[in-house]
Amino acid sequence: MPRTEKHKFKRLFLAADLHGSEIVFRKFLAAAKFYEADALLIGGDMTAKTIVPVVEGRDGRFSTRLAGQSRENLSAVEIKPIEKAIEDSGQYPVRLSDEEYNEIRADPDKVDKLFIDCMIKQLRRWTEMAENHLAPLGIPMFWIGGNDDKPEALATVTSTPHVQYIDESVARFDEDHEILGFGWTNPSPWRTPRELPEEALGKRLEPLLNRVQDPARCIYLIHAPPYGTGLDIAPKLDTSTDPPRPIIQGGQQVLIPVGSSSFRTAILETQPVLGLHGHIHETKNAAKLKRTLCVDPGSEYSSGTLRGAIVNLERDRVLSYQFTTG
Repeated sequence: MPRTEKHKFKRLFLAADLHGSEIVFRKFLAAAKFYEADALLIGGDMTAKTIVPVVEGRDGRFSTRLAGQSRENLSAVEIKPIEKAIEDSGQYPVRLSDEEYNEIRADPDKVDKLFIDCMIKQLRRWTEMAENHLAPLGIPMFWIGGNDDKPEALATVTSTPHVQYIDESVARFDEDHEILGFGWTNPSPWRTPRELPEEALGKRLEPLLNRVQDPARCIYLIHAPPYGTGLDIAPKLDTSTDPPRPIIQGGQQVLIPVGSSSFRTAILETQPVLGLHGHIHETKNAAKLKRTLCVDPGSEYSSGTLRGAIVNLERDRVLSYQFTTG
């Protein structure tokens, strides 16, 4: 008998900030059966952050970089496990000839197009993988983009019967609950593709809030955590350097809250039953804003580790939650 027929609560499994890691995504799909989940949710930032050229010389030998180290003069057999390691660390290995590499690296527009193409291919492949895995189990997956996911790639996404892309929409989860999805964030020092000033962020979110039938039974799947909840603690960065660097005082990193004040206001005013978040990799935490439990599982995608959160949800309240690492 399925677990959901024995219990009145629904079990959600949340992860966020997979950033293209192939092994983390496979672990995420396996979590559906392992944790007896009724639904899987991804709280944004699905795609990788970088491309790693794998350059094939005229002699048929390959060169690339892995973990900051050059790997040279590799055979076709030797390069395959290195490409897999690159994929598992959350990067896109791309095979190029010497001529292609020199042509693309000299043109930022071509680099950007190649990056977007890699994102699109991965999102399509992951959607197919998830549908094939979850359909026999009858388990749905809901996901949103994040601030790092390029709009051009997200615009190509299509949902399937068991894999629903719900960014900037409100979807029905079950007869009692809706899910509001929103992946844009407040500004960061990294100037990522999907950031907005707080006022504009609140205005973009407002139409979705108005579409929710009953906030008290709605799940907010929002990439950035609300400000000042402890879910949003990250290193303070010196933006005068490129890239920005953590500020050190007394031999320690200075930590500050970096969440969204707009999301905090929205949650306090509407009081959903649950807020599911990501964005801040360093923070694994949960906190309440009045009745609303907000959860951020954190992320360790680059090491191939799946950080997650199990949330057991009753009709009108969160029964329990637990963080996972695997």
